[in-house]
Amino acid sequence: MTVVEPLYSPGYFHDPYPRLTQVREAGPVHHVKRPDGLEVWLITRYAEARAALADHRLSMDGHRIQQALGAFAYGYLDPENDAPHTLLSSDPPDHTRLRRFVNRAFTSRRISGLRPRVQAIVDALLDKLEGQETADLIETFATPVPMEVICELLGVPVADAEDFKDWTAALFLPPSGKEQDPATEAMRNLRAYLTRLIADKRAARDAGTEDDDLTTALIGVRDGDDDQLSEHELVSMIVQLLIAGHETTVNGIGNGVFNLLSHPDQLAALRRDPTLITTAVDELLRYDGPLETAILRIATEDIPIGDQVVPAGAFVKIVLASANRDPAHFTDPDRLLLDRKENRHIQFGHSVHNCLGAHLARTEMEIAIGSLLTRFPGLRLAVPADEVPWREIMIMRSLARLPVALGDPAV
Repeated sequence: MTVVEPLYSPGYFHDPYPRLTQVREAGPVHHVKRPDGLEVWLITRYAEARAALADHRLSMDGHRIQQALGAFAYGYLDPENDAPHTLLSSDPPDHTRLRRFVNRAFTSRRISGLRPRVQAIVDALLDKLEGQETADLIETFATPVPMEVICELLGVPVADAEDFKDWTAALFLPPSGKEQDPATEAMRNLRAYLTRLIADKRAARDAGTEDDDLTTALIGVRDGDDDQLSEHELVSMIVQLLIAGHETTVNGIGNGVFNLLSHPDQLAALRRDPTLITTAVDELLRYDGPLETAILRIATEDIPIGDQVVPAGAFVKIVLASANRDPAHFTDPDRLLLDRKENRHIQFGHSVHNCLGAHLARTEMEIAIGSLLTRFPGLRLAVPADEVPWREIMIMRSLARLPVALGDPAV
């Protein structure tokens, strides 16, 4: 049965969970029609969602999806109308080749080595907040933390961070239908910048003055790789790392702080026992994570799911926000419980498409949220929780602002 998609109805973005509960209780999969006319199959229960994330019959191939979308396609996928070759827009064996390539540069040692820099970035931003009575934590904290971290990781000058912030924000705007589409223009500017950055990094390497950053490491792997990764794929890979390493972590930090301030009992528990921060971060990701849905997929053959058959050629959207609140898998799923032990949420995906940057995102959230609460023990919302505004964008669960009263800093 085709129903009107519930994801973008009035009031949905402020609190999607009551509606998602209704849809999930009605069944694990639903054929829906969005207000713009695109038909999609929603997968809403945990077991079916986890299986779908690992199902090779649900393709993420960018070329296939872009062609099938037709008039619904986002123009910013690539300025040259060639879907980008990244981990998020490819299937095995191409995905396997790309993952192997980036794994050789994106090592756990490199990420662990960033921890002191993440702490220094967080501390410097908290220093700037001292003396202020109120602040918008999205603008002053949640946004600059991951932007400075990803710039540090990729070897991008922090002075250029403002451009990156504007470009990545524009990429999540819906197509305008205009010749100068903001999202398309943002992608064009981003790719042009990174092409110049790669050229500069190569020149520095050849001169023996290269930096120890991820972009330089990726260039080294690409230039010496027998798999012959193309220059186009190299640029696309860095684009993906920049976007994924920034936008989702902004939302992870923002949503996390908001939900702690909205649940005083859990905030008090974390203040009493700061060692809870590790399980707290995963619970915050499960309860109200930065990704509402996974990347769009397309069925390559008829696929039975629940009591339905998703037909070949159909678009499939895995609703992570619904699956992570499924009572068939999580006890008392609508409660925020920071000491939750059994917490196999799927906010970071599953199987071959498990998020490459999950460890980095957790590290940033642990340091940012933990340090914020330590520095400002009286931190509270400056407005009622139901007046905090949410952005009305697809895929992401994202605050527009987070107004807080800081209180006196810890001595």
